[in-house]
Amino acid sequence: MRLTVEVEGEGGTAALPGDGAALVAFMSFAAVRGFGARHPLIALAERTAELGVRLGPLTTFYERHADDAEDEANLERAWQDAAPLAASLAALGEALAGDERAAVFVRRAGAETLAGEAAALRGIAERAGRANRRVRLTYDL
Repeated sequence: MRLTVEVEGEGGTAALPGDGAALVAFMSFAAVRGFGARHPLIALAERTAELGVRLGPLTTFYERHADDAEDEANLERAWQDAAPLAASLAALGEALAGDERAAVFVRRAGAETLAGEAAALRGIAERAGRANRRVRLTYDL
């Protein structure tokens, strides 16, 4: 999987380390937590939420390529304010760095690159926020 970031008004997409694969996997599992499935990334999402990470901005994303009008509408709805995303990523970084239980889930999921990918996205979101621009997260399988 590959996560891409668009900044409103800039055209093109920003690249993330490792194509953002660990981050988009975490985001995907965070989006489906509460449906009874079990996976280390679901456990990580639950743990980080307990630690105060707002997951909403991290679960606002959509498939990059639209096949129909519904996909186009969903892609348009995926635009979000950059500041809340940056704040969620900052809190995620703190949770990953400072909580042993979170570290265990990261290791079990084989997502050791997650913190670096989140930090890179945080930098993009912070820059977009300072410019009062929205961001959109999309993925490719």
